[in-house]
Amino acid sequence: MSSEVEICNLALSQIRAGSINSLTESSSLAQYCRLWYPISRDRCLREPWQFNRTIRPLASSTTEIFNWAYSYSYPVDCLKIHRLVGSYEEIPTGASDVASRLLDSQVRSLKDYRRQIPYEVFNFDTKLIGSDQKELRIDFAKKITDPNLFSDDFVIALAHLLASQLAIPVVGAELGRALRGESLSLYKEHLAAALADDLNDKYLEQRESDFVTVRN
Repeated sequence: MSSEVEICNLALSQIRAGSINSLTESSSLAQYCRLWYPISRDRCLREPWQFNRTIRPLASSTTEIFNWAYSYSYPVDCLKIHRLVGSYEEIPTGASDVASRLLDSQVRSLKDYRRQIPYEVFNFDTKLIGSDQKELRIDFAKKITDPNLFSDDFVIALAHLLASQLAIPVVGAELGRALRGESLSLYKEHLAAALADDLNDKYLEQRESDFVTVRN
């Protein structure tokens, strides 16, 4: 488990800038951390991590959106939309003609299940999503503020990213630019490896190939 202060101190240690005891203390280090921590956290959370991936039904809106048949309220805790999902579920059959059934018992192919549903995001009085399909769910990156819910890999990646943002204001332009570049490189390297490992943390049933199905 980590705290915001511990993550900030991890970032500060990478640029050799000391440490803080609290984000509310009056030191310049705490002020910079207080400014850049939430920005860096939300930027890092937009990556396709599994621990903050959420799927839930979209709430319908009565606001009419030009060129779109339906409108939905944008979830307040959504940092990035991965995709919109229709209201049907996959039925694995172990063959190439895998079927999916709608909640109302209609049947569609697996290609329909996997295809991307077109949408647009709009800002009126509130943030809305426009689409031509009804009863949609949203697969999205959820905003999480409790560090106890972060994965270890996320904490390390966030510390690298935060260090890159703190380098110039804390250390100064000349040395800070070099430290910023180094921290960004470490962030990208760790992020790529961590996300690859994160995406492997699941099991999907393997279906037979078309060749096997036809032969049978």
